[in-house]
Amino acid sequence: MANLKEISILLLLLILSSCGSSERIITDEGKVYEVKGNTIINNGEDVTGKLTESEKNSLQKLVNQKESAQSATEKEQETLEKAIEEQEKIEKKAQEKQKQLKEKLDALQDKLKASEEARDDYVNIKRRYEDHKKEFEKLRKEGSLSPAEIKDREKELKKLKLEVEEAFQKLKKT
Repeated sequence: MANLKEISILLLLLILSSCGSSERIITDEGKVYEVKGNTIINNGEDVTGKLTESEKNSLQKLVNQKESAQSATEKEQETLEKAIEEQEKIEKKAQEKQKQLKEKLDALQDKLKASEEARDDYVNIKRRYEDHKKEFEKLRKEGSLSPAEIKDREKELKKLKLEVEEAFQKLKKT
């Protein structure tokens, strides 16, 4: 952005310095005149006195047209520079907004992933609890468990149930 401004200023200075105090005018006939104030020079010779008023007026009109065109060009350049600067500001804001949106998207994706992991953990722990519970009930009905095994299995089921509840709480938080 700074380089663009520097280049634009340099270009503007070159245009202004080329204008200086004299104007080089080329007529429709192809003659080249240099107009310095009220002095008109052709091929290094002052021809002001040799020209008719109509020729002088015609040359002055060409000078005015050239200055007018140059002024319009400078104004257009300034307008374009301002438009470029404004566009750069808009692009910078858009990039910042895009960065914010990407961060939000990343956060949302992380949250979604955490939610999926919590759901998977809950399902796996719940399944493990249900499987152990079924197996315990089946063995208890068959009477193939000793009182010590029953206590151990009940402890294990309580522990698994606690894990299921913790996994469920974690799932609710996500």
